[in-house]
Amino acid sequence: MAIVVVAGIVAAVSGIALPFVISTDLVRDRLERDISDWTGHEFELLDNPQIGFWPVPRIELNRISVSSKQFPDAEPIVFADELKADFSIFSALRGRPSFSNFVLVRPVFTVEKFPEGITSWNSPSGRIAEGIDSAVAHADAGDDASKLPPIPAYRLGEVTVENGAFNWIDRTNGDSERITAINGTVSWPRLNGAARADVRGIYRGEAASLSVTSNQPLRLLAGRTANFTIDLKAAPLNVNFQGDANLSKNPFALGAVAVQSPSMRQALEWVGTEIKPGEAIGEMSLEADLQLQNDRAMLDKLIVELEGNQGIGILDIKRDEDTPGISGTLAFNSLDIASFLRAFTPLPRSGEDIAKTIDTSFLSQLKLDMRLSAQTATLGRISLTDVAAAARIDGGRATFDVGDATAYGGSVLGRVTVAESGVEGGGELRFSARDINLEQVLSALDIQGPFPQGTASMNAALSTPFPTWATGLSDLDGKLELSIINGSVPSFDTAQFRELAKTERFFGLGGISQGSFPFKTAEFQATFSNGLAEINKGDIVAEETSLSLTGIIPYQRGGLALIGILRDVNTEAAAETGDDGTQTETGDPVREETGIQFFVGGSWPTPVISPIISN
Repeated sequence: MAIVVVAGIVAAVSGIALPFVISTDLVRDRLERDISDWTGHEFELLDNPQIGFWPVPRIELNRISVSSKQFPDAEPIVFADELKADFSIFSALRGRPSFSNFVLVRPVFTVEKFPEGITSWNSPSGRIAEGIDSAVAHADAGDDASKLPPIPAYRLGEVTVENGAFNWIDRTNGDSERITAINGTVSWPRLNGAARADVRGIYRGEAASLSVTSNQPLRLLAGRTANFTIDLKAAPLNVNFQGDANLSKNPFALGAVAVQSPSMRQALEWVGTEIKPGEAIGEMSLEADLQLQNDRAMLDKLIVELEGNQGIGILDIKRDEDTPGISGTLAFNSLDIASFLRAFTPLPRSGEDIAKTIDTSFLSQLKLDMRLSAQTATLGRISLTDVAAAARIDGGRATFDVGDATAYGGSVLGRVTVAESGVEGGGELRFSARDINLEQVLSALDIQGPFPQGTASMNAALSTPFPTWATGLSDLDGKLELSIINGSVPSFDTAQFRELAKTERFFGLGGISQGSFPFKTAEFQATFSNGLAEINKGDIVAEETSLSLTGIIPYQRGGLALIGILRDVNTEAAAETGDDGTQTETGDPVREETGIQFFVGGSWPTPVISPIISN
C-alpha cells in the first residue's frame, strides 16, 4: 500500500513539475528537425504547439506543412490540421526527445508527377533517402553485400491517419485522382526492417480497404524487386497478390494473384480503364500464377469463373500500341456462350432503338484471341457438347466461331460476326448443321405446331445492319436452306385433310390432327427481309403423296400467308425417249399435274386452312 501511495505522490509531483522542467520549444524543435531529417523535406509549423503529460507525454502541433525542397513551387506534400506524437520524458530531460505513435489528423497528402519522371515526394537527402541508397548498394553488390556497411536501422514507429485525403496530380498529362476519408495506420518499426500499411478510404465513390506489406520496403521505394503482398477490398473489385514485385515505371510482378468482382464492367470503370465490356452484371473471379513484365501479364495455372462459367487454362494479356490484348486457351466443363460473350461485348437484347445507342468503340479498345473448349455448352436454348470455339476482336471486327460441336445427334458449325463499319458493317450470323434430330431441336426451341421433323441438315446466312450481337428478328436479312430425310409432319393426317377439303370452306388443324404425314425427303429454301420470311421452295415428298408450300410468313407478328398443293405421286417409272428413238425407264416418279390447292392463313401454331376451288 505504501508503494502505491509513493507512486501516486511521485506522479502528482511529476505532473506539476514536468511542464516547468521540459521546454515546449525544445520538444517542438526536435520534432520538426526529426521530420525534416527523415523526409529530406521542409517542415513548417503554422500554429502554436501544446504539450500534455497525461496519460502519457504528448506534443500536439496545429496546422503543419511539409514541402518539397527540390520542387519549391509544388503543393505541400503533406498538410495536416494536427500532428500528435508521444515522446519519452527521460529523452526529453536529456535534451534529445524521441517520438513514437504519430497521429495525423485531417492530413492531405499530395503527390505531383513532373515531366522529368520524378514526383514531389522524391528527395536526394534525408534518412529515408540514405536507407534507399544503402539498399540499392546492397542489391547491386550481390554476394559482396556483406562487405558494405549495414543498412541504417533508424527507428521510425507507427503513424496513424485520421480522416485524411490523397491527391495525385500528373503534370505531364493533366490527369488527377483523389482519395478521401482515409483512416488507418502505417507501421515501419525500423528503417532496415519490414513495413506494413492498413488503410481505408473512398475512391471514385466506393469505400475500399488496402493492406500492403513488404519485408524490403526500401527496395520497393528504390524501384527494385522485393517481397510484396497487397490485399485490396472494395465493392467493385477484390485483389490479392503475394510474391515479388517491382513498382518502378517498368513494373514487374511474380507470384500468386486472386481477383474477384461482381461486375467486370463496374470493376474496369472503377479502376479507370477506357475499355467498355458487356452490360451484363455477373460475377468474375480468377486465381493464377502471375508474371508481369514489360506491359505483359501471363496468367498460368488459371482457374477462372466468368458469368458462372468456370474454366482452366492460360491467358496472355499485353498492351500493343496502347490497345490491350487478351489471348489464351480456356477449357470449360460447361459454358454459357451468350453470357461469356456479354462479358467482353455490349450485347443488347434486341431492337433498333437499342442498336442505335450501342457504343461499338469496344471493337477498337480491346484485342481478343481466345481458344475455347467445353464438354457441354448452351447458346440460348440450344445445347451443345464437345465444343471447340474461338472468340476474336481485332481491327474493328469481332467474331465468335464454333469450329466443331456435337448437337442432337449431329454436328454444328457456326460464326457470329460484328463489324464497326465498312462493307460488312453490322452483324452477321452463319451456321450449318448436319444430321441433327430436328424433333429434339424444335422441342429445345419450344417451337410447336405441324413443323416437319426428321434427320435434318441446314445452312443459314443472316445479317443485320446494326452493330449488335443480338438483334431483333425483323432486322435480319439472309437465307436458310433446310433438308430433312425419313421424317414426318406431326398432327397432319392427309386422309382427313382430303375429306375436309371437299366439304369445308376453311378448317383448323384440329380436324386433321389424328395422324401424321410420314415422308422420305423435305426441301425448304427461304429468304428473310424486313420481318418477312419468303418460302421460295417447300417440297415434302412421301411414298405416294407430295406436299408443296410457297408464300410469305410475317414472323414478327406470327402470321402466315402460304399457298399449298397436296398431290398424289404415281409410283410407276417415267419413260424417257433416247436419241435413237427408243424409250428407257428413268426410275423417277411421275407427279400428277392436279391436286388439292389450299391457302394457309391465321397464325402459328394454329393456322387456318382454306381449300382453293378451281373454276
